[in-house]
Amino acid sequence: MTEITIKMVYNGKEIETSTRVLTTYGDGLLVTPVICEGQMVDYCRGGSFVYRDPFTGGSHTFILDSIARTDFNGGNFHVLTGKENLIVDRKRKAERYMVQKMGLAQINKKINVNLMINDISMRGISLLLGSDHAVNVGDEIKLTFFGNAGKRMVVECKVVRLFDIQGIRAAGCVFKNVTTDIITYVLDKKAEYDNKMNVRVAG
Repeated sequence: MTEITIKMVYNGKEIETSTRVLTTYGDGLLVTPVICEGQMVDYCRGGSFVYRDPFTGGSHTFILDSIARTDFNGGNFHVLTGKENLIVDRKRKAERYMVQKMGLAQINKKINVNLMINDISMRGISLLLGSDHAVNVGDEIKLTFFGNAGKRMVVECKVVRLFDIQGIRAAGCVFKNVTTDIITYVLDKKAEYDNKMNVRVAG
């Protein structure tokens, strides 16, 4: 489980508290109970949380629409809804994790093509292009692919650069919005990467 720090105004006070991400839940993230001043929060509108990447030392700030208490399998938990604040430190490079998975890309709401997703980060995604894929800088792409456990993922992004990866054309894209599903998917990819690194060190 990944620990995050939530900042919010609760009972007229600025509060900072920690919780752990468990999984996606509807349109939000299911987290361990959010406690403020010794009490479990029932509902709070607005706030933010910071995810700190222990591998890179970098951090990502997400703006919350709501923090809501929910019953999950007979226990009390909270659901966070919101999106990443891409204005904060937008130029900072984010750690990227390999995906190597096919996806369906709708380019400029007109052309549908199948292509390979190369890697992903909290900021964006890179795509491997076929020789017949006419993609240009500035193009808007709606990308659909299947994440962990066959979960259907949909994300909108914009092409910001074209480059080659070992002779294969590729497009670097930034997310137009970061959903909770994408956040969880990237965190899962990071966990997979960390596990592989730990195995290598142990070996």
